Amino acid sequence: MRFKNIYVQTFMGLLLGLLSLFSSHLFLLLRYPNDFSDLTTTERLLSLLMAIRVDTITLLTLTGIAILILTFPLKSIYQRTFRTLIGTLWGLSIISVVLFSYSNVLYFDFSHRHLSNELFTLGNDTDIIINMALHSFLPYTIGAFIALFGYMYLYYKIFSAPVTEQIETKKAILFYLIIIVLIFGGIRSKLTGKSFGMSDAFTCNKVSSGVLALNGVFTVYRTAGTSAQLHDLLPYEQALPIAKTLLTSNNAPFVDPEYPLMRAYAPKEKPNYNVVIVLLESWGAEHIDGFTKYPELDITPFFKEMAAHALKFTNFYANGYRSIYGITSIFTGITLPKGFEFLGNGLELSKLSYLGSIAKNNGYSTIAMQGSQRRSYRVDAVSNIAGFEHYYGAQDMPDAEEVEGDRAPITRTYDYNLLHFYHQKLNEMKEPFLGFAFTSTNHSDYHLPSSKFERYPHGLRDYNGQLNAYIYVDDAIRRFMQGVQKEPWFDRTIFIFTSDHGSGDALNTIGRRLRGKDLASLPAKEHFRIPLVIYAPKIFKAKEVTTLGSQVDILPTLIDILGFQDNFTTMSNSLFDQSVKNRFVYYYSGATIGLIKEDGDLQYNFKNIVGASKKDHAQMKKELFAIDTMEAKLIKTNKWTK
Repeated sequence: MRFKNIYVQTFMGLLLGLLSLFSSHLFLLLRYPNDFSDLTTTERLLSLLMAIRVDTITLLTLTGIAILILTFPLKSIYQRTFRTLIGTLWGLSIISVVLFSYSNVLYFDFSHRHLSNELFTLGNDTDIIINMALHSFLPYTIGAFIALFGYMYLYYKIFSAPVTEQIETKKAILFYLIIIVLIFGGIRSKLTGKSFGMSDAFTCNKVSSGVLALNGVFTVYRTAGTSAQLHDLLPYEQALPIAKTLLTSNNAPFVDPEYPLMRAYAPKEKPNYNVVIVLLESWGAEHIDGFTKYPELDITPFFKEMAAHALKFTNFYANGYRSIYGITSIFTGITLPKGFEFLGNGLELSKLSYLGSIAKNNGYSTIAMQGSQRRSYRVDAVSNIAGFEHYYGAQDMPDAEEVEGDRAPITRTYDYNLLHFYHQKLNEMKEPFLGFAFTSTNHSDYHLPSSKFERYPHGLRDYNGQLNAYIYVDDAIRRFMQGVQKEPWFDRTIFIFTSDHGSGDALNTIGRRLRGKDLASLPAKEHFRIPLVIYAPKIFKAKEVTTLGSQVDILPTLIDILGFQDNFTTMSNSLFDQSVKNRFVYYYSGATIGLIKEDGDLQYNFKNIVGASKKDHAQMKKELFAIDTMEAKLIKTNKWTK
């Protein structure tokens, strides 16, 4: 192998990197075809062409310095040992970018979104990541090491190869200046205005177009350090009256002009009901019997039966696509604004309304726990911030589940262990109490305690394994509810079951085989739809409720029905408040934000509307802008609540 000059040699290294990075988009398309089923053939091709542009920007931004070193106009740059060293290090940096992009495709399985600035919080779950890398992801881990060393060897061969022609100095200087301009222009990827951003990657007004064109490395570094400057979508003077109109309730008036969205319910008798919240991991409505719009698979029969004897909310949504976003929404009534740190990692620097604190202020005992390790998602710190007096993690929970052989999960505990422990701790609480428990078994890897739950060929990460996990978790809920029904506090307790987020596409390859190949994929908002079951047979009459709502509505709902006397600020209303005329769901979805209303929905990528269910959406767009602007502005200026 030999090259005519250093420019051909360097270009070969760049081309190899671009082809390798581009292959991750093809991997994404082939691995998750249903996520891109709404794209026409032309739209897919245009999105893949845009991917080349995004990949070029990514590599030039992160590795452009190596190109400048390898083409620097000095004769010493031709020294083979030097070029071999720099070229091999360049290859190492490029393969790191490529492997990260492939890892992002695997992460896509959990959220069907690219990684963004949440990458900087994944260190909180190092034990889970290592466990998955050495077990269900082991083939990918081995493949990554092989690719790493193989790539370094390939770049070693390219840059240790002789160069037959040396360019004379004046010509080399001219070429170098051209290369600088090309790198700078390639990074900007635009001649005028702001440089290329994530929103520019959408070749049509469909979210899937941008998803296919972007890579995880680009989305991470473009969101690192982003803040509220993204949210100046509408002048404050215009945004405030729109937001107040959307939030207006006759029962919860605004109480302080200095904190313009802060409200309070009129004083009323406190019933002192206990509240038991169970946040179910990945309990997306599209999978759950009694809630799915697909043919049911009879995987959650107890949950379906319980919902039939409860207040069953069928038009309910998550406000984000990650667990910590769901926890933030339930604890604070806030949809995390794009670019803001979540609760436990910075959001708490502003004054917020907290579920646990409000309950404590009204004489309630409080407890929180999760089935993962105590520090997972920093829920220990988050629960403390939110005002919960007691907190427990997996390592605090003794085994109550019957385990077949050596089936214990490594980084968490089985859901029945969690729920049994929850039951025992609630028995020790002084009434009235408010409890919160977050499950974990329905998160891959799908470890199960017994083969009796494995109706489908079990895989730790595939959809069969997920379906089996639903079967197990449903049974764990059944045993928990059968236990607490015997307690003296049961009749005066409100049980709330909902999910942290949706759980991907129910019509993947296995899902279509089970449900029917001719079924059309559902709208994007369906990936956010989750169940809400409020079960209290001695307090509420069973009813199916179609009121539009989301996780952020849970906090004002509890304040309303429990008669709590506290000022609060949320971007939401009580689900029981009949005076509310404007119901809406505001959600955050990685590169986009969205609004769902009774008469339609839309998504916005901070440049264009990339999905709307009705043609005339000008008013809805203005409402989304107002909600987003007000939430970000008031949190940033610490005018959310006192």
